Amino acid sequence: MIETNHQAKVDRKLGDEWTDWDGNIDPSELEIDEGLGVFFTLAASIVLIFIALPSLGWYLIKPRIELLSPLVSNLIEWAVMLLTVILIGLVLVQSISLVKRRRSLIPYRWMVKLILSLLPKTVWLGGRFGISKDRVGNSFIKVHNFMTKIYTSKLNSERLLILLPRCLKRDSRTQIESRINEKDFKIVTATGGEEARKAIRQYQPSFILAIACERDLISGIKDIAEKIPVLALPNRRPEGPCKNTHAQIGDVEEALRFIAEQKGHN
Repeated sequence: MIETNHQAKVDRKLGDEWTDWDGNIDPSELEIDEGLGVFFTLAASIVLIFIALPSLGWYLIKPRIELLSPLVSNLIEWAVMLLTVILIGLVLVQSISLVKRRRSLIPYRWMVKLILSLLPKTVWLGGRFGISKDRVGNSFIKVHNFMTKIYTSKLNSERLLILLPRCLKRDSRTQIESRINEKDFKIVTATGGEEARKAIRQYQPSFILAIACERDLISGIKDIAEKIPVLALPNRRPEGPCKNTHAQIGDVEEALRFIAEQKGHN
């Protein structure tokens, strides 16, 4: 049975990212598992809109420029066309390199900055098509993990910090802890963003595996992903946010296997 708004809010301590939650539990939002395609499609649409802006601007002012000087008008038109072709070409080459070769032409920090800058715009665009903020966020995290894995061979993953949310169910926490058997893995339960930042300052990790809701994960990625690579695993919320959440143990094991493989290569 779905809890009432009042019951849902009074029996849990909400995290900072859920202060605007009205207590309503939407069944479609309890087990979110979006693919990379949602964020990629929305982000590509945003990029194409920005690429089209110079052409649109030129279309609006072209008649006036032609009256002043047909030669200047032609030069500007060719420049706009060339710029558009170059931008589309760069996007295509980067996309093909990522998908086919699993390599990026853009440095890690720039790539993180780029996808983070696109995130609020994709959330806005997704909302126009009925795609919730958390669903877009879930897809964004999958894309971010994909990017992180591409760059990990060039990054140091020796000192791993595992961040768990306080709302994680005991049995889920026990399952995760039972899979951690290396001395240089630190496990910390973070009650919020400040606790997570404190743990990062204390342990100085070179790599982070974080489990939390999409909102907390995105907040953390914004804070530290440019400095420390992060693999982020969204939790599942069968009873709504901030209460008795659980992690997909298969996802955790896959992330740990990936990190172990990279450590073996370093």
